[in-house]
Amino acid sequence: MKKSLKLLTLASLLTLGTLTSCGQSYDVEITVYNWEDYIYEGTDASGNKIDESTIESFEKKYQEDTGKTIKVNYITFATCEEMYTKIKNKTIKADLCCPSDYMIQKMQGENLLESFSFNKDTKKYGEELDNYNKNLSPYIKNLFIDNNFSDFAVPYFWGTMGYTYNPEYVSKAQVSTWDFQWNPGNDLKGNSLKKQIMIKDSVRDTYFTGVMHVYKDELMALKTKYDNKELSRKEYNDKLQEIFNRHDEETIKKVKDALLKLTSIVQKEVDEGKTEIVLGNIYANLSWSGDSVFSMDSGEDSNMKLAYEIPVEGSNVWFDGWCMPKGANIEASKAFINFLANPSIAAKNMSSVGYTSSIAGKEVWDFVKGAYGADLSKVSRSDCDECDLSYFFAGTLDDGEKATILIPKSERGRQFDAQYPSEEVIARCAIMKDFGEDGNNALYTMWHEFVASF
Repeated sequence: MKKSLKLLTLASLLTLGTLTSCGQSYDVEITVYNWEDYIYEGTDASGNKIDESTIESFEKKYQEDTGKTIKVNYITFATCEEMYTKIKNKTIKADLCCPSDYMIQKMQGENLLESFSFNKDTKKYGEELDNYNKNLSPYIKNLFIDNNFSDFAVPYFWGTMGYTYNPEYVSKAQVSTWDFQWNPGNDLKGNSLKKQIMIKDSVRDTYFTGVMHVYKDELMALKTKYDNKELSRKEYNDKLQEIFNRHDEETIKKVKDALLKLTSIVQKEVDEGKTEIVLGNIYANLSWSGDSVFSMDSGEDSNMKLAYEIPVEGSNVWFDGWCMPKGANIEASKAFINFLANPSIAAKNMSSVGYTSSIAGKEVWDFVKGAYGADLSKVSRSDCDECDLSYFFAGTLDDGEKATILIPKSERGRQFDAQYPSEEVIARCAIMKDFGEDGNNALYTMWHEFVASF
């Protein structure tokens, strides 16, 4: 789901990848096709080289382990649809790509991917992915297995969608519902919030907010039944998933009518919203959780304390996974993604990009504690909440270590909660499904008409 802008175009990145191996011979070369800004690049915030990048570290480790030299040609894309088109049309021959959930499903269905030969009985990948078998979060593992992704994808980053907002101008109550986009009202200083909200110029991400809006009554009735224990968590989430992924003709028309009302209320953006809110040019932004972390971190440099909220009706829990397109170098590709599943590497990538790794393990847990855990020399225990992350880290820590952490109450609803939502929040989050050829065509037709109205 990661989307951000780079000064380098795709064409220049392709050239750069080619030039790096020009004049030098390698035993193995692979091409990795990833989202922009989605791996540790070994640079500081100003782009100055300070360390080995993840790619460079892998190349060195691969040679140490195999005795063979390897070159990773690393190129990037901005949207899943761009990546899919390049792979399908064979414009780019990649050994690894990193699509999002619904696109993995689409590519799998079109026989574009090599299998990882996931063992459904042992619930493990082969020994070539031993780091994943040892360190993959049990929550992510079950998410992949339950949704039939494991044979053709290996988890990378995951997260949710919600609103990043400036609490000086917008209250938590305002952003606690998707209705906020349609009825923003006034800010906390009494001024209209029209055009102070940005939504995504991304079909699936904005479409689902429309679904949640038009079916709000049904969603809230469902949540009431769950809260009253009339539904199990699985029953609740299964029904939520069905509503979230509705794309019948009636639903698409209802959502189109709803979205058209937004043209005079909100702005749309691809990536700039995460910076615009830090600059104070807007007060709320529809965000992927990792981009929200970026905004909150950036805001702190100017004493701006932004927050993140997932609306009560429900939202999206998404993940991006590594896939091997047909014809990939399977041995080297598996070696690369197994390297990424080393908790120390996962922690470095996570720290760099702001998104949440699917990898658990001690080093990731240490990073979380260091980044978010309360310093009891500065804050009292009574001013903290104890948060249990066993759902994510169980079975991956040292014997006897509990996955509980004290978070200052003043920091709730910020970076920690964006990266590690509670189990109750996850219960009301759904995975995007591929709509199939007819459903996608109907959706894209609607979307083009909506975008043209701005």
